[in-house]
Amino acid sequence: MLVAQGDGPGALAAYQAGLAIAEGLAKRDPANSQWHVDLAIACAKLADLGSQLKNQQRKEYLCRGIAVFSNRKQSGWLYANQDWIGWFEEALHQLP
Repeated sequence: MLVAQGDGPGALAAYQAGLAIAEGLAKRDPANSQWHVDLAIACAKLADLGSQLKNQQRKEYLCRGIAVFSNRKQSGWLYANQDWIGWFEEALHQLP
């Protein structure tokens, strides 16, 4: 909503707060795949805030999302419909 309203700084703060919540939940229950997916999606949302972050920060969020999904996949805790590694890799390759 904040992005659509043109409030980049507000969106950044909201997404960072969401990331902190997702991190806490994922740490609380490492077996809960949905909470790890939520963590990776929070990273994707932050990486998508192009005008609010430097490209290096965006890359770090994308790499973190890839790591989350890769770890879940290697552990066998990722459903096929949750495998968005390709999306993260494509977004990473599109950055300068």
